[in-house]
Amino acid sequence: MKSEANFRHSPRSLVGNPWIPCQWPQGMTILIVLLLFSLIVEAQTPASAPLPDLSVTQVLRMAEAASPDLKAAIERERAAEQNIRVFKSFYYPTFDAQAIDSYGFPGSSRDLHIVSGLMSSAFRSGPAAGITANLDLYNAGRQYAVRTAQRELDAVKAKTQIVRYEIDQRALGIFLDASRFRGQEEAYNQIIKEVLGVEKEVNHYVVTGQRSVVEKLLVHDQTADAQMTAASFHERYGVALERLAVVTTSTASALSIPTPQRVPEEALGLIKISYQSPLVLQAIAESAVAHSEVQQFSAQNYPKLQAIASAGDVDEARLVSKKYYSGGFGFEVPLFEGYRIDAAVRQAQALASARDSDQLAVQMDIDQINAHYDEIIRSSRVKLDYLQDEADAAGQAFHLAKERYFTFQGTLVDLREAIRNLARVQSEIIDVKTDLLLAAGSKALLNGATIQ
Repeated sequence: MKSEANFRHSPRSLVGNPWIPCQWPQGMTILIVLLLFSLIVEAQTPASAPLPDLSVTQVLRMAEAASPDLKAAIERERAAEQNIRVFKSFYYPTFDAQAIDSYGFPGSSRDLHIVSGLMSSAFRSGPAAGITANLDLYNAGRQYAVRTAQRELDAVKAKTQIVRYEIDQRALGIFLDASRFRGQEEAYNQIIKEVLGVEKEVNHYVVTGQRSVVEKLLVHDQTADAQMTAASFHERYGVALERLAVVTTSTASALSIPTPQRVPEEALGLIKISYQSPLVLQAIAESAVAHSEVQQFSAQNYPKLQAIASAGDVDEARLVSKKYYSGGFGFEVPLFEGYRIDAAVRQAQALASARDSDQLAVQMDIDQINAHYDEIIRSSRVKLDYLQDEADAAGQAFHLAKERYFTFQGTLVDLREAIRNLARVQSEIIDVKTDLLLAAGSKALLNGATIQ
């Protein structure tokens, strides 16, 4: 028999003895401590809250703020405003500082178009310098040019509203696409939960020999079909968020869109309705521009009255006494321009008549589109009333078919048909509600709606 001392020092006695402490490497100990610490921190860290759903007005506002087309349209408005200032400037006198010197035959340089007044006089000799002022006392064409520029500004503003309408319409369509896909995904996820519960019970019955394997396969096929549909809508929802991220210059991970059930029709009431469609306003503005151009071309037949004055000094004067100022009035009446003015007036009248017809055509198109939207809105509201009753009946039919099947009073055919009917009704409710929201929002935007 081995002694107790020999046993303690025996190498084999240390193997597999749980009561003899082991000495861990220092690095392993540190790793275990860090792992435990990370697990504790992760357990105490609250889960990230889901993103809040965006509203329609929030998405439209983001799309407008990010649109380069709208920024360009606003800059065109500013350019048109400055164009009015350009034409209004002709109401004010112009002052020019001028100087001239000449050599050779006297008076031959007076036709220089950069000098006038004293500096262009044929009686001047030697260098001359001074200030010249010009003023249109009467020029009807200038007045109508200013009026035309103001009408053009109205037309540019109407085009800006059309750009805004197109941006909002595009963003609204993408918003409701994402809403539709998310609603369908959630609806089929709920169907999956119901079918998985049925499949679990069927598998139990198959194991106990109370149901056939065929029923198990049929129920599993229905589960797989619902999972496939939900996965498809999940991917489509993700793509719709990516599309929305493009028009809002955001990221898809930062966007969340509610389902159609959580977007009441009254939410579109946040959009303020104007009196007329931007398309009609543009047609009206362009017609006004055309009629103003008719008056502008006709004004070329009117007389013109202009005044000029100058003050300065010339080196010497020939034949007359030297003076330090000059002034005068000019009167012009067009008599014959080779029918140029008449042709321009007739051309402007034809274009104005065409613009009037365009305005009527646009109004007719708007009326037809509004009637189409009204058709969708009214029919969708009627469908939703009936579909809600169908949904209640489909839910009762499903629960009754499931209860009868589990109590061996009904068949799997009834249960599968009840599941299909429930999925169909819920899916149709989402589609009809989305169509209703899209038609109501599109009609509001078409008729001059703007976000507050």
